[in-house]
Amino acid sequence: MKQTIAIMRQITVLIGFSWLGTWISDFLNLPVSGSLIGLALVFALLRLGVIRLAWLEAGANWLLSRMLLFFVPAAVGVISHRELFGVAGVSLLAAIVVGTLIVMGCSGLLAEAITRRKEAAKSS
Repeated sequence: MKQTIAIMRQITVLIGFSWLGTWISDFLNLPVSGSLIGLALVFALLRLGVIRLAWLEAGANWLLSRMLLFFVPAAVGVISHRELFGVAGVSLLAAIVVGTLIVMGCSGLLAEAITRRKEAAKSS
Protein backbone atom coordinates (compact mmCIF):
# COMPACT_ATOMS: atom_id res chain seq x y z
CA MET A 1 0.00 0.00 0.00
CA LYS A 2 2.83 2.36 0.90
CA GLN A 3 4.56 1.61 -2.43
CA THR A 4 1.32 2.28 -4.35
CA ILE A 5 0.88 5.67 -2.69
CA ALA A 6 4.51 6.55 -3.44
CA ILE A 7 4.03 5.61 -7.11
CA MET A 8 0.82 7.66 -7.32
CA ARG A 9 2.58 10.65 -5.77
CA GLN A 10 5.49 10.35 -8.22
CA ILE A 11 3.13 10.08 -11.20
CA THR A 12 1.32 13.17 -9.94
CA VAL A 13 4.64 15.05 -9.86
CA LEU A 14 5.42 13.92 -13.43
CA ILE A 15 1.97 15.04 -14.59
CA GLY A 16 2.60 18.36 -12.84
CA PHE A 17 5.79 18.81 -14.87
CA SER A 18 3.84 18.03 -18.03
CA TRP A 19 1.22 20.63 -17.13
CA LEU A 20 3.94 23.16 -16.29
CA GLY A 21 5.57 22.50 -19.65
CA THR A 22 2.22 22.96 -21.40
CA TRP A 23 1.69 26.23 -19.57
CA ILE A 24 5.18 27.43 -20.57
CA SER A 25 4.58 26.39 -24.18
CA ASP A 26 1.23 28.20 -24.28
CA PHE A 27 2.49 31.29 -22.44
CA LEU A 28 5.55 31.71 -24.67
CA ASN A 29 3.66 30.55 -27.78
CA LEU A 30 6.32 27.94 -28.52
CA PRO A 31 5.96 25.45 -31.37
CA VAL A 32 7.02 22.64 -29.01
CA SER A 33 4.76 20.25 -27.12
CA GLY A 34 4.33 21.11 -23.48
CA SER A 35 5.04 17.53 -22.44
CA LEU A 36 8.46 17.76 -24.11
CA ILE A 37 9.20 20.97 -22.25
CA GLY A 38 8.11 19.28 -19.02
CA LEU A 39 10.38 16.34 -19.79
CA ALA A 40 13.26 18.73 -20.43
CA LEU A 41 12.55 20.42 -17.08
CA VAL A 42 12.64 17.08 -15.27
CA PHE A 43 15.89 16.17 -17.03
CA ALA A 44 17.49 19.52 -16.21
CA LEU A 45 16.45 19.34 -12.56
CA LEU A 46 17.77 15.78 -12.29
CA ARG A 47 21.10 16.76 -13.87
CA LEU A 48 21.42 19.81 -11.61
CA GLY A 49 20.68 17.70 -8.54
CA VAL A 50 17.62 19.73 -7.57
CA ILE A 51 15.53 16.57 -7.58
CA ARG A 52 16.78 13.03 -7.03
CA LEU A 53 16.07 10.10 -9.31
CA ALA A 54 14.64 8.12 -6.38
CA TRP A 55 11.91 10.75 -6.01
CA LEU A 56 10.47 9.88 -9.46
CA GLU A 57 11.91 6.50 -10.43
CA ALA A 58 9.15 4.15 -9.25
CA GLY A 59 6.41 6.25 -10.85
CA ALA A 60 8.34 6.59 -14.10
CA ASN A 61 9.01 2.84 -14.19
CA TRP A 62 5.32 2.14 -13.62
CA LEU A 63 4.37 4.44 -16.51
CA LEU A 64 7.00 2.88 -18.78
CA SER A 65 5.80 -0.64 -18.00
CA ARG A 66 2.30 0.31 -19.15
CA MET A 67 3.32 2.55 -22.04
CA LEU A 68 1.75 0.29 -24.67
CA LEU A 69 -1.69 1.03 -23.22
CA PHE A 70 -1.23 4.73 -24.00
CA PHE A 71 -0.94 3.94 -27.71
CA VAL A 72 -4.15 1.89 -27.96
CA PRO A 73 -6.47 4.92 -28.38
CA ALA A 74 -4.26 6.27 -31.20
CA ALA A 75 -4.27 2.91 -32.97
CA VAL A 76 -8.05 2.61 -32.66
CA GLY A 77 -8.42 6.16 -33.96
CA VAL A 78 -6.35 5.37 -37.05
CA ILE A 79 -8.27 2.16 -37.73
CA SER A 80 -11.61 3.98 -37.49
CA HIS A 81 -10.55 6.25 -40.39
CA ARG A 82 -10.28 3.70 -43.19
CA GLU A 83 -10.28 6.45 -45.80
CA LEU A 84 -6.72 7.30 -44.75
CA PHE A 85 -5.54 3.92 -45.98
CA GLY A 86 -7.14 4.37 -49.38
CA VAL A 87 -5.74 7.83 -50.03
CA ALA A 88 -2.29 7.54 -48.56
CA GLY A 89 -2.04 3.92 -47.47
CA VAL A 90 1.40 3.14 -48.89
CA SER A 91 3.02 6.34 -47.64
CA LEU A 92 1.34 5.92 -44.25
CA LEU A 93 2.58 2.35 -43.99
CA ALA A 94 6.08 3.43 -45.05
CA ALA A 95 6.12 6.18 -42.42
CA ILE A 96 5.04 3.71 -39.75
CA VAL A 97 7.68 1.15 -40.74
CA VAL A 98 10.51 3.69 -41.04
CA GLY A 99 9.51 5.40 -37.78
CA THR A 100 9.36 2.09 -35.97
CA LEU A 101 12.80 1.07 -37.25
CA ILE A 102 14.30 4.40 -36.22
CA VAL A 103 12.80 4.18 -32.73
CA MET A 104 13.95 0.57 -32.33
CA GLY A 105 17.47 1.43 -33.49
CA CYS A 106 17.77 4.49 -31.24
CA SER A 107 16.36 2.58 -28.27
CA GLY A 108 18.84 -0.24 -28.80
CA LEU A 109 21.79 2.11 -29.11
CA LEU A 110 20.73 4.05 -26.03
CA ALA A 111 20.22 0.85 -24.01
CA GLU A 112 23.69 -0.35 -25.00
CA ALA A 113 25.25 2.98 -24.06
CA ILE A 114 23.53 2.97 -20.68
CA THR A 115 24.57 -0.63 -20.04
CA ARG A 116 28.21 0.13 -20.92
CA ARG A 117 28.18 3.19 -18.69
CA LYS A 118 26.75 1.23 -15.74
CA GLU A 119 29.29 -1.57 -16.23
CA ALA A 120 32.14 0.96 -16.41
CA ALA A 121 30.91 2.60 -13.20
CA LYS A 122 30.77 -0.77 -11.42
CA SER A 123 34.28 -1.76 -12.48
CA SER A 124 35.89 1.48 -11.38
